[in-house]
Amino acid sequence: MSIEVILYPAHATRNELVALLKARGYRETSHLWDWPNGTVNFHWFKTEDFTSFDGVEASVFPPSSEECAKFGVCEWALHTRTRVAASSGDRNEQNAVIRVARQKFKGRFHNDWHGTNRYTPPDSEQQSPVARGIFQIHLRTIKSLRDVALVLPHPIEGFAKLEGTEAESLATDDPTRTLYNALVPFAVAALEHFFGQAFRILLRYDAKAKTKLSQMQKKVDFADVLSISVQEKAIEDVVADWYSFQNIESIHKAFNEWFGIDIWKLLRQRRKVGKRIDWLEKRFTNLIEFRHGIVHRFEFSPWFKRQDIKEILDLSMLLIDIFVEHLELSRKETIRIWPEMVVSNRKCPTPLKPSSKPKQLRRAT
Repeated sequence: MSIEVILYPAHATRNELVALLKARGYRETSHLWDWPNGTVNFHWFKTEDFTSFDGVEASVFPPSSEECAKFGVCEWALHTRTRVAASSGDRNEQNAVIRVARQKFKGRFHNDWHGTNRYTPPDSEQQSPVARGIFQIHLRTIKSLRDVALVLPHPIEGFAKLEGTEAESLATDDPTRTLYNALVPFAVAALEHFFGQAFRILLRYDAKAKTKLSQMQKKVDFADVLSISVQEKAIEDVVADWYSFQNIESIHKAFNEWFGIDIWKLLRQRRKVGKRIDWLEKRFTNLIEFRHGIVHRFEFSPWFKRQDIKEILDLSMLLIDIFVEHLELSRKETIRIWPEMVVSNRKCPTPLKPSSKPKQLRRAT
């Protein structure tokens, strides 16, 4: 779902509207929609401090006669669009570009969520750069794991019928079991990616960690210095390279040394994964060992079934979710702003979303 805001200026040429967008950092792009002839499409996205989630689309287009009759005659109008669950930065930019354009070119605008000449209300709670950064990497990783879980193939019917019979050993020849094995490194890679990126994000903004970093006297390779000088690498990447995020010991060491986060403590709890309740620490350790066997020795288990890989994908999502939950509680800040992002069995924090209640609207000035 999206929030669309369209300005119908009292006076503005296409070039004037285009110049305004470019001055605000919008870049010309293509668009999936079929726009009227002469339309120019743009996109705004701010990477600094993880400000944007999806950015803001903007199109300068010739409005229809029906639109002109309803909102005012004009040759060119300004259409903007962002997601309903956009970041505060994206939503603020959408409001700002409409406000600036209206101050310069007058006219009326229509917000499809909140009405004519009404801006989208700002969020009651602003996320910090850490929360926005963790949110984005959490969303990407969880979505990838869920996507794989969603399309997991079922066993081939002929082999599946052998399960539970005297000929069950023949079911191990099912080629889908090889695929299930091959997905184990994918699950571990998702964990490595998430924890590695989360470490970099925290290191960039955590005050105590930055102080510790400024006092470090560890030698840095000349290749890393060159990479930093040409902005191919950040100092957080150099520090992250000192650790491996493929095993519990190294993950714990990295987060405990720099942020005082006890990963062992987070994993030393029993949770339900699939149909079983087990110690997370044990399950994580077994997962890493299983992955090493596949990657380094090409050891596949013919008894590894669909439910087994499904549990591993669920375990990976749960491990990520437990870590994010700890950050939310310790930092007293909502990170998982969408309810569907939560995969643990605890309650999700209240999601942040724009309200459509009339009393929260404010008329444009």
